[in-house]
Amino acid sequence: MTGDPATGGLLEVDDLRVTFTLRGGPGHRRKVELTAVDGVSLSVRRRETLGLVGESGCGKSTLAHAIVRLVPFEGRIRLDGEDVTDLRGRHLVEYRRRVQLVFQDPYASLNPRLSVRRLIAEPLAFARRAAGADAGRDALEHRVVELLGLVGLSADAADRYPHEFSGGQRQRIGLARALSVEPGVILADEPVSALDVSIQAQIINLLVDLQDRLDLTLLFIAHDLAVVRHVSDRVGVMYLGRVVELGPADTLYTRPLHPYTVALLAAVPVPDPDVQATRRRIVLSGDAPSPLAVPAGCRFHPRCPIARTDPCSTADPPLVEAEPGRFVACHFPGELDAPDAVATTPDSDGPPLSAGSSS
Repeated sequence: MTGDPATGGLLEVDDLRVTFTLRGGPGHRRKVELTAVDGVSLSVRRRETLGLVGESGCGKSTLAHAIVRLVPFEGRIRLDGEDVTDLRGRHLVEYRRRVQLVFQDPYASLNPRLSVRRLIAEPLAFARRAAGADAGRDALEHRVVELLGLVGLSADAADRYPHEFSGGQRQRIGLARALSVEPGVILADEPVSALDVSIQAQIINLLVDLQDRLDLTLLFIAHDLAVVRHVSDRVGVMYLGRVVELGPADTLYTRPLHPYTVALLAAVPVPDPDVQATRRRIVLSGDAPSPLAVPAGCRFHPRCPIARTDPCSTADPPLVEAEPGRFVACHFPGELDAPDAVATTPDSDGPPLSAGSSS
């Protein structure tokens, strides 16, 4: 993909903005506008995994919620070349069948009053009725058992309730629910952030395996840079509501162009203590600004170690193609060198851990 980060993919997002209206606080009638996602453009190619990383509060999850039409937004969304921005009724139902969201919290995303059988069967039955297909009880039961096996759970899990499962097992149930309607695109919103490290590896390996078996397209949202590198073909970096760098995973991790990406990679510890002791430290000044008070000019410039008064504090850099397939929003891309031995995994080509049991 060259020229435009929002074209050339199965799922395309063009200049998407999400703004929330907040009250000023107790006793205050004045309302304020908070822009959580501010002009994001990107595309996810067919059968690709696009990783999306950034600090908490940068707008990653809000972007995913907007793509599945859970929050109001401005901008355009296209799926397989078709503009789906204004779909309503059964057309919106069909779009949501094709694009499914796996939620971050496996404890809050499953209705505790429903058995696993109902959690998986209800969206499946709805989708089949909408398509005029068989939604009989025997057909649903067979498919529920099939889906449980697909995510590594036994058939007897169907009669149990969410509170009877571990966090990793609940996330498998959530994934089975998403897969029940046979989507082509999965938006995984930090699917492992609430899980233990060993269980994270199992869920990640499961996602990779399901993508290969079912020809899925993934938007993988996370804040763990090593995890994102392991699963992603390309990576986008978000800061304060915008994508500031986007490109192939290997080159972005070995030669980042945006100072914020460099700082993120420098903060990841290296397993070798000798290498870690010799790495150049990059310390960002201050905290991330509030979305209610976005700095003028480049929104990263108050913390940037290479910022100049002009143009960094006066001109907001657009996301442009600095190299073929690599996009960056910076006045001085590539000027801040990355430290040696940036974020990596012991075996970047293989799974981080064995998939093991279905905990």
